[in-house]
Amino acid sequence: MSTHCLYSEDACMLLKESLQRSELTLAESEKAGKAAEFNLTLQATQHEKVVAALRREVASLQYGPELRSALADLEEKNQEMDDLLRAKCQEIEEYDDRILE
Repeated sequence: MSTHCLYSEDACMLLKESLQRSELTLAESEKAGKAAEFNLTLQATQHEKVVAALRREVASLQYGPELRSALADLEEKNQEMDDLLRAKCQEIEEYDDRILE
């Protein structure tokens, strides 16, 4: 066997070993890439849930002043109705008293 042939076999073996290492590195990189993609999908889903919750909270806070205003109006109207009812009851009692005299 010539020296050239031995050199070619050694070079071929080195190239095969290098190829195997590259294939292992590629497989590990693909596995890590898939894991990262999965984690990113989970984070995106969680992010969407958080954003949706924050949007609902912002919407409720935006309507809060309107609801407080409406509640104040209703409480005022309720007080007016109570006052009218008291006045009518007093008026009826006074009428009853006059009839009984």
